[in-house]
Amino acid sequence: MKERSRDRRAPGQGPTPDRNPMSEPSRASEANPTTKTSRTSKPGRKRRLAERGQSAAKRRARAGISLFFFTNGAIFAGILPRFPEVKSALGLTNTEFGVLAIVSAVGSMCSANLPAYFIRKMGALSSSLWWTVALVAAIGFAGVSVELKSPVFFGACLFIAGASDAIVDMAQNRHAMRIQAAYGRTVINSLHALWSAGCIVGGLLGTGLAALGVPLWIHTLGASLALLCVAVAAVRLSELPDDADPQRARAEHAHGGFLGARFLTLVPLALIGIAGIQIEIVGNDWSANFFAGPVGWKAADAGIAYVIMVAAQFVGRILGDPMVDRWGRVPVARAGFLLSAIGFAAAAAAPVAVVSLAAFALAGFGSATIVPAVYAAADAAPGFREGSALTFVGWFMRAGNLATSPLIGVIADGWGLRFGILLPLALGAVAHVYMNRLDYGDAPDVAVAKALETSR
Repeated sequence: MKERSRDRRAPGQGPTPDRNPMSEPSRASEANPTTKTSRTSKPGRKRRLAERGQSAAKRRARAGISLFFFTNGAIFAGILPRFPEVKSALGLTNTEFGVLAIVSAVGSMCSANLPAYFIRKMGALSSSLWWTVALVAAIGFAGVSVELKSPVFFGACLFIAGASDAIVDMAQNRHAMRIQAAYGRTVINSLHALWSAGCIVGGLLGTGLAALGVPLWIHTLGASLALLCVAVAAVRLSELPDDADPQRARAEHAHGGFLGARFLTLVPLALIGIAGIQIEIVGNDWSANFFAGPVGWKAADAGIAYVIMVAAQFVGRILGDPMVDRWGRVPVARAGFLLSAIGFAAAAAAPVAVVSLAAFALAGFGSATIVPAVYAAADAAPGFREGSALTFVGWFMRAGNLATSPLIGVIADGWGLRFGILLPLALGAVAHVYMNRLDYGDAPDVAVAKALETSR
């Protein structure tokens, strides 16, 4: 009777279709919709947990490499505000000091292909750490050499520091590019902002200790040891898991060698980098001398100009990532060169404290994204083994700086430092010719800029 009652149907209805429990959801599953998706919930949870783990690893790696950039900036910056003291203690003229100031660039140039070699053999992070040990030792003993009044010893320390810093610089930037690729958007400017922050802290420390009359050797040895401890902690944080590193297998499909025709395609990038880093060199090597000379400040107070310039550069780099993602590398770099030119021209025309401080700040803000853009474009260049393009561009930039800093000294001895600081204007004009080379297309910031342009 029960089976018949189930088959009863109204007149005109067709036969009842067969019910297949595998093809039709049960009433229990209709009442409880979570039952249907229970089979897919575990894979979904695992995927979400994996994504959260990758995000946490990327944030941790970014924080670690940011801290490492900070220490790298602070190591050299601490001694820069005390350069007038070094120049006076060693009894150097402007030309002699300009020659001595480029000894670090000579050391970095002599490193040649060593950054790429160590990056491939030891890894970017290990190379950064071990050569930071050599860097802090060299800076620490540089202060001792001034106490001994030995220009030769001081020059040797700068040479070792320059060679070590060249390897550290390329290695930390190579790892930074991996982190940027993992993020899929521009972060390199904010990482360089932490380098600028390190310069600010190091510069303030150097200026303050100079004003207090602390001996240079105590300053350099103590600060170097403290920063080395920070660098060790930063490297441990900076490790990026394999599953969060999209660039890990890139070197397997690239070509070897350091010299060759394809490296000539990187020369325009290096020329842009020379022009951009020359703005920083004026701030690093000559800002304290400019304020102690034409502006008329005391040597102990002149280092504040360097701090203000780097502070403005820090602000520019914090704002640089969204600006580059919004407008692209080339327009932002062109605007930066223009701002820097206006700043140095104003300082040369009116060497008074208020105008010159604002002018150096403007130059620092303008230079913010230029060197990071060059490094990002070099690292994105196709057809090179890991670290090779970045190493070549960095080496070429340092080779160019061998002539620029002494040339400022020669101009300063002949016509005054007011004219010497105008050298970046001429180099910037050359850089404008090749500015479009910054747009290597597989870099994240260029891709984001194109996507924004399409959406408009």
